[in-house]
Order: sequence, then structure tokens, then C-alpha cells
Amino acid sequence: MPKNTLFSGKHISILGDSIGTLKGFLPPYCKSFYMQNPHADCSGISRPEDTWWVRVLAETGSDLCVNNSYSGSLVCGMDFPSATHLLRFGELHCNPGSYHYPTEGNTIRKKLCSRTILPDIIIVCMGANDWIFHSPITADSHSKNDFHYAYDILLRKLRNKYPESLVICTTIFQKDNAVPDALHPVGAYNDVIRSTAAQHQCMVADLAAYDAHIETIDGIHPTYQGMHTLAELWLGWLAEIDKTHNIGGNSQ
Repeated sequence: MPKNTLFSGKHISILGDSIGTLKGFLPPYCKSFYMQNPHADCSGISRPEDTWWVRVLAETGSDLCVNNSYSGSLVCGMDFPSATHLLRFGELHCNPGSYHYPTEGNTIRKKLCSRTILPDIIIVCMGANDWIFHSPITADSHSKNDFHYAYDILLRKLRNKYPESLVICTTIFQKDNAVPDALHPVGAYNDVIRSTAAQHQCMVADLAAYDAHIETIDGIHPTYQGMHTLAELWLGWLAEIDKTHNIGGNSQ
């Protein structure tokens, strides 16, 4: 049995971009990068167990509620597939007749829901495409295309839709040399994620702070080894959180 952690026994939903995708494990309207885009064939990822999220779920004894990840999607904008669109932020729960994905050992399986399942935890893995496509950041902007404003709107909507869920926001782990642009450093987008999450009492999984090397296909999308590293970062962060909050007590 896995060690007690913040995730153990929880239903977890993901609101993400291409890095969280896998064909066959997303809502039907979501576009996948992995196992759908031919460019991803060289990644070595061909099954759920190759992804960072299945590795983390399996290791912590938690189940996937919904993975609403869409390749190429941004936080900015209010139209689909923006994260602020109702089909994205508002579809992170399971209804009777839809699927959820319990973990068994080191794998994950698809199972029909017989009841509504609300996520205990929502992981927001968004912002990389806003950085890649140079979404502006202006502290006092009220434009749907401004990253600061859009991220604030997203967290407001999530908190209103799922008031009992713990929301965890992740920072962007890619390095500036992946998309060289001195006017749009990745750190500026991460600062927005950190500050906005704090304003809405959300946790931050600050993966960028580890400054780890994550192997990628193209500077953006992790390979099989990169997914393993990303999962290890998540598990390391969870260990820190568990220790801080004494989750699991003195259990081994």
C-alpha cells in the first residue's frame, strides 16, 4: 500500500494542456497530443502508465475523476478551448453514465460511474501555451486575453463551481531557452500563477522552483524519461507537503 499522502484515496481531476493529454482518457471534445499527434511518436509514451499523472496517482493510491486536458489550450480567452470556458473548468466532475478512472496497483482502468463524483482535488496545469504564444501580462488589465486577468477569472470560476475541492496550481517547468523571448520570460507567468493562487487560497505545486532538467521532444513536451522526472517532482513536492502538514502521522 502506498504511504499516506495528500492525494491518497482522493478523486483527482486535471485541467491541463498537451502535457496532460493521452488519447482515450480525455473528454471526447478534447484534443490530445500524446498517442494522437504523429509528432509525439518519438516520445516513448504509448500507454497510460507512461504519463506523469498515472504514475503519481498509482504511487499515491488516488483515482482520476476527469482529465480535462486539451492540447494547445490557453488560460486566456473566454471561447473554447480556453480554460475559462464552461466545457473546460466546469466539466471536472463525473456524472452517472460517464467514465472515471480508478487506479489498481501501477495501472489505471476505465469504469462507468453509477453516481455523481465530485473532485476532491483539482490540479491546474495551465499557462505554458500562454507563455509560448506571448499572452500579455498587465496587473490592472480587464482583457480576456491578459494572462493575469484570465488566470484570476479561472480560479474564481473553479472556486465557485467546486467550492469543496482543493485547487492546486502548478508552475510552468519549461526553461526560457525552449521559447527564447526576452520580453516574455517564463518567470513572469509563474509569478502570476503563484500570486493569483495565493489570493484565492489555492495551493501551488511549484515545479519550476526545483530547476530540474526534464527531457523533452521539442523543448516543451516530455519524453518517456521526462514524464518519469515530472512524476518524481510531483512526488517530491507531495512529500514536502505531507511533512509540513503531518499527513499520515508517523505511519511508514
